[in-house]
Amino acid sequence: MEQNILHLHESGIVDTKYCDHEIIVSLTTYGKRFYDVAITIESIMEQTMKANRIILWIDNSYKGRPLPINLQLLQKRGLEVEYCKDIRSYTKLVPALRKYPEAAVITIDDDLIYKYDVLEHLIVAYQQNPAFIYCHRMHKMRLDANGNLLPYFLWEWESTDTVPSHFNLPTGVGSVLYPPHCMAPEVIDENTFLGICKFADDIWFKAMALKAGTKSQLVHSTDLHGNDYVVNEDVQDVGLININGGQNLNDTQLKAVFEKYDLYKLLHE
Repeated sequence: MEQNILHLHESGIVDTKYCDHEIIVSLTTYGKRFYDVAITIESIMEQTMKANRIILWIDNSYKGRPLPINLQLLQKRGLEVEYCKDIRSYTKLVPALRKYPEAAVITIDDDLIYKYDVLEHLIVAYQQNPAFIYCHRMHKMRLDANGNLLPYFLWEWESTDTVPSHFNLPTGVGSVLYPPHCMAPEVIDENTFLGICKFADDIWFKAMALKAGTKSQLVHSTDLHGNDYVVNEDVQDVGLININGGQNLNDTQLKAVFEKYDLYKLLHE
């Protein structure tokens, strides 16, 4: 993959649209991942179905600093680098929603190498039915006898159910396709999401999809758990997942967002 970054010259994006709007791949990076994210982006440029745009969002503090050579090489093949305010993990999606509201946005993580057909599965599913959010990996939410959410650890983790449902919670690590306007307008309200859901963007995006009435669906994957990627272990120590795992914040944030928007009544098949 590193050699391809150095020696390939063909474009990593396409002008041809798959539908009546653009399909954009959006991601962010920070810390030491800044120097390794090119490998992730190269894996997206080598997909069987390429995106119309690939945008890397980085913090304003990087302005004026030279980009790593590997990213400069990828810019020649279509990569766009945009500077924005740092809003933690939300940076991979919210700036794209603000700037390109009429596009479908596929989010990816900066510490993974994606298999060659990840975008194809998402795009083909979207072409067949644009009504849903599509993902390669998800957990299925479960309720207790009173209709309240069970604790996060009691959900159906890495569910393989391919039926569209409001109970499906896409996890961004596997890549997620968000159609235009599939979430409530409040999705870009950073004061709120940083206040009640600071460490769990997946939960916030799920809540906003529920509020908009949009179901999520798992797409075909090359294995039973949607692991259409290889993890770059060298950069795992700087991830937000470690904060969430260590402090078990998911249930607290789930409760906060579900109660604020009274989402329990919207959680149905």
